Amino acid sequence: MKVKISGPQGLNKVLTLGPDDTLEQLVENSGSSLPVIGVRFGYPPQKVECTEETLQASVDSLGVSSGEKITLITEEFPEAKIDDGLDVKLPVTATRIVLPDGQQRVLEVHQVPDDNSCLFHAISYCNYKDISISPQLRSLVSEQVLADPVTYSDAVLDRPNHEYAKWILKKESWGGGIEIAIISKKLGIAIYVLDIDAQQFEKFNEDQFDPFIVIMFNGVHYDAIELDDGKTVFDKRDLFYTELILTGALEIARQMKKTGHSFNTRKDNIICNVCQKTLVGEREVAKHAESTGHVDFGQA
Repeated sequence: MKVKISGPQGLNKVLTLGPDDTLEQLVENSGSSLPVIGVRFGYPPQKVECTEETLQASVDSLGVSSGEKITLITEEFPEAKIDDGLDVKLPVTATRIVLPDGQQRVLEVHQVPDDNSCLFHAISYCNYKDISISPQLRSLVSEQVLADPVTYSDAVLDRPNHEYAKWILKKESWGGGIEIAIISKKLGIAIYVLDIDAQQFEKFNEDQFDPFIVIMFNGVHYDAIELDDGKTVFDKRDLFYTELILTGALEIARQMKKTGHSFNTRKDNIICNVCQKTLVGEREVAKHAESTGHVDFGQA
C-alpha cells in the first residue's frame, strides 16, 4: 500500500508499505527529524500513540488503508528561559510567561479524556476542577434547548428541537458552538475557544462576563488551559494579565500546529472509501453519509 506522510518542518513523503510492515517501520522510514510520539489518520481522525505495543503492530491491523494521509505527531522542545540556573525544556503543550510581579509561570494544556464528551470535560475542569460534572452540563444544555424552541429552532439545530434535546444527553454526542454558548450563559463565565488550526480565538459572551476560561480545539478534540498553579479562571479586567494568558495560549497553539496536533474538519479533503468520492469538510461528509448510507471515510 502507498500512504502519504506529513509532519513538522514541511515533511511530505509517500511511503510504500507491505501488509506486515509495522508502525515502527513507518516511523523509521518517515524521515522525521523530531521524535514521533503518535500518528493521526482516517476520518473522523483517530490518533494512535507510539507505545511498545502499537509500534510492533502492523499498520494494517491499526486500520491504515492504501492512499491514507498520515500526520506525524512529534514532540518538540521549544527554547525555555533559565529558571533557578537550570535550562528547563518544556513540552510542546506548554510555554512560559512572566507575570507582572516578575514570577515565571508555566501555561499548559490540561488534557481531558477523548471520549466524545471532551468539550464538557474541558469546561467542567476549568470551572469546577472536576470532570464528573460533565453529564450535568449536558442536561443543562438539553433543558435550555427545550425551554427556548424559538432561539433553538429546528432550522438552527438542523433537526427537530425535541430530538436534539434528547440527542445531546447521549455521551457519544459531540458538543460545539451551541453548547458552549448555552453553558457560558448558565455558568456566568465567558468561554474563549482557541482553534489550533486557525490560530485564533472564538469568544463566547465576552461582552457579558469578566471571568473567562480558555479551552483549546484541535479540530476533533477539546482540552483545558491552566497555569501550573492550577488557575483556570481568569479576569479580563486585568488587561495585562489577560494579554499574557492569551498570548501564551496562542504560542502553545502555534507549537501544537507545527508538530501535527491539529486537523481542519471544515476544509480538509475527505475521501469516501466506499465510492471513492472526494468531499470537503465534515458538512459534505455528513450529507454524503445521509444520502448514500456510506460510513467509511478517510483523509484524502
